[in-house]
Amino acid sequence: MRAVSVALPLPIRKNFAYRVPETLPLPTPGTRVRVPFGERVLTGIVVPDPVEPDGGGVALRDVLEVLDDEPVCPPELLETAAKVAHRFFAAEGEIFKSALPARLPATGAVRYRVTEKGALASVRADPEASPFLEALADGRIVRLAELPPEARPRRETLRSLEQRGWIRAVSRESRDARRPVLAYVPSRIDAVERDSKLGRSRRGREALAWLETLGRPATAAEVRLSTGAGTGVLRGLAQKGLVLTFEQVEKDEPSIPPPRPAGTSDLVLTAEQARSLETIRSAIRERRYLPALLQGVTGSGKTEIYLRAIAAARDLGRGSVWLVPEIALTPVFARQLRRQFGDRAAVLHSALSEKERARAWDRVRSGEAPIVIGPRSAAFAPVADPGLFVVDEEHDSSYKQRESPRYDAREVAAIRAKALGAALVMGSATPSMEGYHAARTGRMASLRLTSRVESRPLPRVAIVDLRRERASPEEKGVPLFSAALVERLAETFGRGEQAILLQPRRGFAPFLLCRECGFDFRCSRCSVSRTVHDRGRRLICHYCGEKVPRPERCPECGGSLLEAIGAGTERVAERFARLFPDVPWTILDRDSARRRGVEAVVDDVLSGRARCLIGTQMVAKGHDFPNVTAVGVLSADSILNFPDFRAAEKTFQLLSQVAGRAGRGDAPGTVHVQTFHPGHPAIRRAAEHDVDGFAADELEFRRTFFYPPFSELAAVLVSSPNRDRAEETGKEIGRALAAAAAGRPIRISGPAPAPIERLQGRWRFQILLRGPDRAAILSLLEAAIPDRPPSGTQLAVDVDPQDLM
Repeated sequence: MRAVSVALPLPIRKNFAYRVPETLPLPTPGTRVRVPFGERVLTGIVVPDPVEPDGGGVALRDVLEVLDDEPVCPPELLETAAKVAHRFFAAEGEIFKSALPARLPATGAVRYRVTEKGALASVRADPEASPFLEALADGRIVRLAELPPEARPRRETLRSLEQRGWIRAVSRESRDARRPVLAYVPSRIDAVERDSKLGRSRRGREALAWLETLGRPATAAEVRLSTGAGTGVLRGLAQKGLVLTFEQVEKDEPSIPPPRPAGTSDLVLTAEQARSLETIRSAIRERRYLPALLQGVTGSGKTEIYLRAIAAARDLGRGSVWLVPEIALTPVFARQLRRQFGDRAAVLHSALSEKERARAWDRVRSGEAPIVIGPRSAAFAPVADPGLFVVDEEHDSSYKQRESPRYDAREVAAIRAKALGAALVMGSATPSMEGYHAARTGRMASLRLTSRVESRPLPRVAIVDLRRERASPEEKGVPLFSAALVERLAETFGRGEQAILLQPRRGFAPFLLCRECGFDFRCSRCSVSRTVHDRGRRLICHYCGEKVPRPERCPECGGSLLEAIGAGTERVAERFARLFPDVPWTILDRDSARRRGVEAVVDDVLSGRARCLIGTQMVAKGHDFPNVTAVGVLSADSILNFPDFRAAEKTFQLLSQVAGRAGRGDAPGTVHVQTFHPGHPAIRRAAEHDVDGFAADELEFRRTFFYPPFSELAAVLVSSPNRDRAEETGKEIGRALAAAAAGRPIRISGPAPAPIERLQGRWRFQILLRGPDRAAILSLLEAAIPDRPPSGTQLAVDVDPQDLM
């Protein structure tokens, strides 16, 4: 019997066998097929799992359609997906769903039409061909999968009809098909008329300014990627005569313009850079797996090593994958790749439209673009013969996917690099404790850059004890700007330099409080307070997205004394504008990234249009602003107080990274860290730029309490709309785990309410497992976790969780 095993995009940890009818070609592993599942039709990937000749005694259902002539997933990616699914207790089909573009063209989806000769001859067709020819009557063009079973001819009959000229295959999807799209270019009108027509449209001004700077036509996708302005903004500009539109051929993906600053000459590497680069080059050249931690202080030139290693791989005929931690930051780094490698580089991430992502995937798979940059999902890019995998800012928890399938892109890159004989470069100024420990114990090569390029000094860090600062009446005991920070900012702006202010919370204020009864306006679906946004006009839950207008009175007591407590980036900007009314500023957080795009904000800072950058953790991630000499951390304690064993590590990393944005040009930098815990080791070590000292303290803590890297961790999360049901199911799962763990070196904690007990209308209970290695954890999960959760509940397993909230 002709049968195949198919991985389906379902949260079920098994693959399914299907019979391939004689009317269809036998699909090879890596091709996509459409198959029935229950009452649905799903698209799955054929995998190389063996299928019993008789179907295991079960009547197999038929494959409906084979979508590809050739595999969309090469054998290496099939093997990678299977390993990733096993290591993270995930479904193989969901791994493919996360890795592959949803609308990848079907290269084998052939449609048929009847010819004039076939239409005339259909009356004398044999009984098998007749139903098929009747289905093609009246000029219809159909796929075999669209026909009822009785109208589907065997392959031999199809071939005979084609040879006799009775039917023709007419619409095989063309990989090179392109459609016309609208492009935009600024019209020629004088500045006074332009300003009058623009009015108060900030997004319109940003889009028009970007188009004028670009100097060529751009598509809506390019404008959106660079400025955040949508098609509605562009349509409005066209209606006002501010831009002209015309059609051009659709491109593979939005272009990423070269950076505005010019004049980047060939840099002379430091001795440490040269040694690190040669170690990486030799591994690429020898096709030798090299896992390496590139630990370099901020501003030490890690990016230059990445670019030269990518060039070395290209010169040897090998590809490269460069992972970055944030989708929003991808265009910023992609600029550097495009400047050096042009169209040989491709961008892959889920924020692209499905068509853009599918075309980029096809360019990579065909070898047209052997260099890829992107966030987590780019780890699966189908690069032919990759010789280098770069994981930039390897400490960033964004590499771990928080929804199903919960895989870690860092491990995906390691799995692929080991299988392909490639160099794996994990870069960071503040490595994760797992990466640091691996380098210290010899499981990774240690490449160190101990000084900044051109011997520039690291910034001087001052710790400001907020307990001794006087707060203004409106600050309610929590000063936002210390006297020392205000003085330093005034000096900085007086010299024409720039500053960065870090406030880890977005919005206007973390919550709204009724001063009469204490009601805190919690989300109706989550056990968290809604954040105050739009300068106090709206309340938004950052977990489920629930939005409500700010009420005039408290719904509990009817009181009118409602106060926004604390400060987010919006309130910081408001307060900053009062302190420095003549200094232009801009905000970089998730809200502004969605509205404008990170690239537009970064350009504001690089061009000097904004002299102060206010933002969340996004301001700390890899930016190079030569004119920034002052950094202020307004609240260093916000992450430190999280109920997470990694809280100190994340605090140290954030403070060190944002401090590293200062003094990257000719002038030295200073940093002011405001905190209520000035003696905490994470804050003190960050102020001293002491990675090794912090790691020694933190690793001793981890060893004592059996946390990673001295153990493997997994979290089992049970949820339900009914709290009692979630709790009882959690206890049942806990008992099953405890029974299976008897005699094994596994520690089980819980079940207990999750730190955020209710999320999106579901009550959550958590069980934590700690074991000596991954195999022990996986073995226990296999023995105790049911294939399907009890009725009315959901079950999520997170192996190596990065967030325990």
